[in-house]
Amino acid sequence: MANQWALLIGINQYKALQPLMYAQPDAVGLRNFFVDEVGVPVNQCTLLTDVSAAIEPHAYMPLRQEIEHQLETLCRDQVQPGDLLWVFFSGCALTEAGQDYWMTLDSEPTNLSETAIPVSQIFKILSQAQTDQIVLAMDMNRSQGAVGHRDIGAQTLTLAKDYGITTFLSCQPEQFSHETMYVRHGLFTKAMLEGLRYHGCVTASQLGEYLGDRVPELCEHHCRPVQNPVMVVPQTQKFMMVVPADGLANLSPTENLTAIDDGAMVAGLGANAATPPPPTPSFAEDQPSTEDASPTPPQEDEPFPTPPTHNQEPVTAASEDSAAGGLSGLWKWGALAAAIAFLAGMFFRFQPLLFGDGEPTASDAPADVMDDAPEGPAEPAGETAPPDGEPAADPPPVEGDPAAVSTAPPPEQEDPIERGNTALQRAEEALAEQRYGEARAWLGQVPPEVQNNRYQDLLQAANSEVAEAAVRNQTILNSARQVLQPTSASMFNDAIEQARQVPPEDPYYEQAQADIQRWGGVILDLAEGRAASGNIVGAIAAARLVPDDQPELTTLAAQRIQGWEQQIANQELIQQTQNSLQPGQASSYNDAVRTLEQIEPGQPGYEDARARMQQWGQDILAIARARAAQGDLGGAIGAARLVPESTDAYGPAQEEIQRWQAQ
Repeated sequence: MANQWALLIGINQYKALQPLMYAQPDAVGLRNFFVDEVGVPVNQCTLLTDVSAAIEPHAYMPLRQEIEHQLETLCRDQVQPGDLLWVFFSGCALTEAGQDYWMTLDSEPTNLSETAIPVSQIFKILSQAQTDQIVLAMDMNRSQGAVGHRDIGAQTLTLAKDYGITTFLSCQPEQFSHETMYVRHGLFTKAMLEGLRYHGCVTASQLGEYLGDRVPELCEHHCRPVQNPVMVVPQTQKFMMVVPADGLANLSPTENLTAIDDGAMVAGLGANAATPPPPTPSFAEDQPSTEDASPTPPQEDEPFPTPPTHNQEPVTAASEDSAAGGLSGLWKWGALAAAIAFLAGMFFRFQPLLFGDGEPTASDAPADVMDDAPEGPAEPAGETAPPDGEPAADPPPVEGDPAAVSTAPPPEQEDPIERGNTALQRAEEALAEQRYGEARAWLGQVPPEVQNNRYQDLLQAANSEVAEAAVRNQTILNSARQVLQPTSASMFNDAIEQARQVPPEDPYYEQAQADIQRWGGVILDLAEGRAASGNIVGAIAAARLVPDDQPELTTLAAQRIQGWEQQIANQELIQQTQNSLQPGQASSYNDAVRTLEQIEPGQPGYEDARARMQQWGQDILAIARARAAQGDLGGAIGAARLVPESTDAYGPAQEEIQRWQAQ
């Protein structure tokens, strides 16, 4: 039986590149899909992320040698003919002299050939695998601040064609890949998980087509620049399964069926399945998504035909004719009637939106609008209150409905004129306080008979202010992002100050706050990168730019600054002590050792200080032995007694003292 294997890489933190937020969740999410939903054994899914090695099974650090070793082991020793092999990379990539490179946790942008992984090496290793069922997916062109690294992916696409390996690239070579906090993934990975989990993308061509349609939609929805995925699928692999056939049986029927937006039903396991699937789960992007999300269950008033099981035989024309007079025929007519009734109800309910002015309905009003609504049962959709003075018409009886015998009149409705005037007054008050969204919601409650000149003026003012604010604050955010430079903490600080101009009531406020929080983290990451390279002064200067309104980052920055300041102080102390040494004068070496004993274990520079102290102890013993060799035993003993007890030379010095005293 064929197996599936996967090598899944996700890297967030880079030493010299702008960190990512969701590369690691990309790899973990795909691993969880394969293991938890498809049923791939966890020991056949190798995970390489920043922190997973400490908490996940079969996980390793994403270092260059480790990635190459794990990939070579898979291709050489584990993957067998006919097996399916997935290789997924989510992280940064750079290009140099036409060569694409994966950036690993230990890669240096200034030394790609020695520290990064050439993509050509990845293809070379994959070509040695015993299977031709290989999927290579890369969400890698994500470092927008990397100067001089353009057209990432051009060589990758050429290699994919040359080696004949199915390859999915997250964007065109001249574009960038994007991620967003609202979906907790890169947009490319978000779309790929959707296609695999919900939309029946079981072949390479199906998955590629879905990615090509879905990723640009996500970019538009989240106000990101356009990102168009690219796929290379050899002709012989167009119908290659990207999920094992036996793995599909582990998915629930609702996950193997999908409803295309134009109404055509496509089955993940069989296109001829006649039973319509349940509604496709909602992918509303205004709420953060999770990998364990399940398809949205149907509401009680929605028709929910029973989905077919995996063993169901495809329905043919002959079988339909033979069953036309039986229970299956009755079921079909019943389902059709229920669907028609449901669509008719929805049509009448939303008729004002379809043919009216498109203003918000009651469901769009703020919470206090709904609190002011009269108590009692809601008026049925599609019905209106009768004119004053006319009796309410009884609803037509429904056969088989016990409530049909009731002829009680509906409760009295609030005067629409009074309700409209109240809504206008509330809208005017909201406009005066610059709560434009709330004003538009109140105006949506104004009935047609009260939509006078005052209503039109208020509506125009609300729409105009909302539109102007949106343009104004989008401009602020764009301006903030344009000043970013990957190695300049002050530029991130300037961007934060600009993003803070977006007011809380603005629709871009949450996005601005998310950017501010992320940029604060980037500033601290840049500071730590400077410290790692030895630029402690620059690290402190950068850390002091972390915004003081982010308590966790501020506390962490303060701790880092304290440590770096201690490191500077210790380095200065070590240097001053080194300069105080007098050649041949044992006491100066003893004083130097005593001085460096002030540096306690755990402090920056402790190891350096300890090494120097050991060396100076040996130097004192050497001075003593030199004096003894010249016949100055008294001077030798005096010098040997200055060897500190904290040094390794103390024991030999005591032995020499005893020997010299005996002489």
